[in-house]
Amino acid sequence: MTGVKIKPPFNWDGTPDIDLYDKWTYEVDTWGELNGLNDRLMIKLIVQFMTGKPAQFFMRHVATRQSEWTVKSLYEALFDYCFPSDYKAELRYQLEHAEQENSRVRDFVRKIQHLAVRFPDVTDVQLVHIFWHGVHQHIRLHLIEKGFDPETTKLDRLVKHAFRREKAY
Repeated sequence: MTGVKIKPPFNWDGTPDIDLYDKWTYEVDTWGELNGLNDRLMIKLIVQFMTGKPAQFFMRHVATRQSEWTVKSLYEALFDYCFPSDYKAELRYQLEHAEQENSRVRDFVRKIQHLAVRFPDVTDVQLVHIFWHGVHQHIRLHLIEKGFDPETTKLDRLVKHAFRREKAY
């Protein structure tokens, strides 16, 4: 990596936008990894990539007790501090009631997988059920005709056959 200039992460101001938050955490993680920083050093330096609410939270709760924090626990605390209190409940509702609507099968499955990442308690079986109930009815009927069911079939297999059906439809 000699001679490669590593661009620092952008400064996150606490805007409760999940895509912006994900981009910021990714940039911070990548910056730390490429600079070979451990969690202890990351906690010391991360405040320079915050403004507004996140910086305020850091100075009030983290700066004086840095040894008690990890990057992961800081991300979780910042999420809870900067996003509305019902935000995760809304994301879970979106996941549990997801429907394919006008999207393609692959886009639909990516959407539910992206939402599921936020919830470590969501199992692979639950994700299969969410896909099964949210996919278009004609695709679900095709999967049933093929002998698939959500209790015994893995998500990737359902998606593969749903995608094929969608292309043929």
